[in-house]
Amino acid sequence: MKTINRLILFLTLFLLLALPAGAARTVAKGAADSASDQQLTLKYNDFMQFARNKVKDLNRNHKFSRSRMQISKQPDGTYRALYHQIENSELVGTVRRSSSKSVPFVGILSYQEQVFESYGKTPEACKQGDFSLISIIPNKHIFSYKKGLWN
Repeated sequence: MKTINRLILFLTLFLLLALPAGAARTVAKGAADSASDQQLTLKYNDFMQFARNKVKDLNRNHKFSRSRMQISKQPDGTYRALYHQIENSELVGTVRRSSSKSVPFVGILSYQEQVFESYGKTPEACKQGDFSLISIIPNKHIFSYKKGLWN
């Protein structure tokens, strides 16, 4: 009997740790939660659409976006162009239920802001040059779902 209890405990812990959070919750609560899981999936899809639009705005409005890249003259007389960009394909989002009645869901958006640079003999030459990735800045934003909208 002791061996069976240990086996059951091991399998339960294994399933809870090995499966994604949503799947582990489904295993723990059973089939009665399927409508709730569908609602969470819908909110996740809404959140990822919101996140893609948010990143589009961030790219457009960034101080050093590609259209407003920073160009600086170097000590050797060449020019350096620098810009920041966020790739939509690099977005990672999670949505969780909240214990708050006014904010039923919380979304976390993680992405990597990439910094590119190019050098040239003139400002125009560095703008047209081959850009190299020089830095990656990890970012994480928390959003709340309130009154039918992600904020």
